[in-house]
Amino acid sequence: MTRTGTRKSWTGVATGVAVLISLMFLRGYDPPLLQYLRNAGFDQLQRIWPREKQDLPVRIVDIDEASLAKLGQWPWSRQKLGQLVTELSTMGAAVIAFDIVFPEPDRLSPSRIAGDPDLVSRLSPTARQEIAASFPDNDEIFAEAIKGRPVVLAFSNAPGNERKVPPRTAGFAQTGLDASKAPPLIQSVAANLEKLESVAAGFGGINLDLAREQGIARRVPMLWTDGTGFYPSLALEALRVVQGASTFVVNASENSENAIDSIRVGDFEIPVAEDSGFTLRYRPNSPDTYVSAYRVISGTEREALAPLINGSIVFIGTSAAGLLDVRTTSLGETVPGVLVHAQVVEQVLSGDYLIRPQWVGGAELLAFFILGLLLIAAIMFWSPLTGAAAGIAALAILTFASAYAFRSLGVLIDSTFPILGIILTFLATVAFRLLVTDSDRRMLRNAFGHFVSPDVLHEIESHPDSLKLGGEVKNITVLFVDIRGFTTLSEKLPPENLVPLINTLLDRWSNSIIAQGGTIDKFIGDSIMAFWNAPLSKDNHQYYAALAALGIRHQTAELNADEAIGKILKERGQWPLRCGVGMCTGPACVGNMGSQTRFDYSAVGETA
Repeated sequence: MTRTGTRKSWTGVATGVAVLISLMFLRGYDPPLLQYLRNAGFDQLQRIWPREKQDLPVRIVDIDEASLAKLGQWPWSRQKLGQLVTELSTMGAAVIAFDIVFPEPDRLSPSRIAGDPDLVSRLSPTARQEIAASFPDNDEIFAEAIKGRPVVLAFSNAPGNERKVPPRTAGFAQTGLDASKAPPLIQSVAANLEKLESVAAGFGGINLDLAREQGIARRVPMLWTDGTGFYPSLALEALRVVQGASTFVVNASENSENAIDSIRVGDFEIPVAEDSGFTLRYRPNSPDTYVSAYRVISGTEREALAPLINGSIVFIGTSAAGLLDVRTTSLGETVPGVLVHAQVVEQVLSGDYLIRPQWVGGAELLAFFILGLLLIAAIMFWSPLTGAAAGIAALAILTFASAYAFRSLGVLIDSTFPILGIILTFLATVAFRLLVTDSDRRMLRNAFGHFVSPDVLHEIESHPDSLKLGGEVKNITVLFVDIRGFTTLSEKLPPENLVPLINTLLDRWSNSIIAQGGTIDKFIGDSIMAFWNAPLSKDNHQYYAALAALGIRHQTAELNADEAIGKILKERGQWPLRCGVGMCTGPACVGNMGSQTRFDYSAVGETA
């Protein structure tokens, strides 16, 4: 590569590196578009390789459309929910977790009659007491059903409520640096009636991280915080209760504050993101996960349902469209929200996690930078075609790495940003090369493409610094060739015969000159001027000029032997055609000559 070409190539490398660094800063800023592409890439991996369904002890009792049709519209009475808890407990449910909050008294409770002023205002106090005693309180019935059983109630982060923190039955221990502010902050909560909370075995949050995930349930906060202490999610609390554990252990980072690595509950060590977010790896929705609530409450199918319920962690929620608890998963399915919590538990039980360690982001940027540098070098020091091959190889490496990490390691590696960055870097670097680095190549091709052989043109393009287009004195061999008696010939032949004849003759003569490495200076009517040893030096240039002269004579003889041309010339007394060839070797000035808008590479002087 020439000195000028090398300098321009390094300028192109610097331009490409600037693009790389700019893109890396953009990734550090992480605008919503990059977040969307990253999440879409992870979703696509899940759709290609979803989690396989296993026979795990996790069931959903579904308050579905069939249950509403048979047992009446929602909300049901707490007495009916008490029946549901009792039946599930009788069937051997290991844990019963409600994906429902009960913040207000049951409006269907008969005991509310005693508190209705319109009905009892005219009754005596004694009569009121008798009515209150004779009409049961559904919340009391529900609490009695919960009491002493492994029932987990839900709470919801609800900004604006008067209650500030949810209840908590388990203790928390922490390792590492302080992480009390790492999980999502509880501002205020929607929780349950005190009489229900007093008998429940545990409490868990049910909010999902939807806003940051563009409305798709990709992550579940496993912990919540009020700024000083932790509160578990519904799935995490269900796992604690089923194991009879009394404490969660939050394993925080040893290097930075407010960064959580994992959570231990009983025998399970659960990897999470810094903010306690748990990444879901979905399996396709399956009907055999669900049991319709009316089938449980009826009590008539106890023997049939017991094998499904016995020993299972049972979540109670709804798939009824009118109750608006539906979520979109990474698989593109619309599912009841309760299934999200159930799938978290399934993942923990099967040990099938998706993680994105803190080092992954840095590794992605490093891989992008290294592959980008290799791509830039391939484009600038070889060719855009080589760069395209390198770019395709880089895209394949990134795609394979992301797929392998997902399938084999359960690690989420983002390939979307590096792929986008590689494409943008390729386009920017190729554009620079075409517009700047290859400008001299195009100029040389335009200047010499029609006047030298392809081999000479390639040599000129490969070594442009060997040219002195501004002018130099060189020892050259000049060749002139023309048609003898051209004036008479032009008078005898009509234009429609003369022009094709001249073009054919000049074309054949030009081929003979170019074949011997000559440079055609100009066409002057019926004549050609050509020279050797410029623009590139050529040893024995006189010899090659002589070979070209012999070739010209041979081409002229072949043209005279052509019957059609010979007939035309004979009819006008101009056959045979004769050419005159002259050669001279000596010094001449060669270079680009002409006006500012039009010039040619030519030779002038005594020899030319």
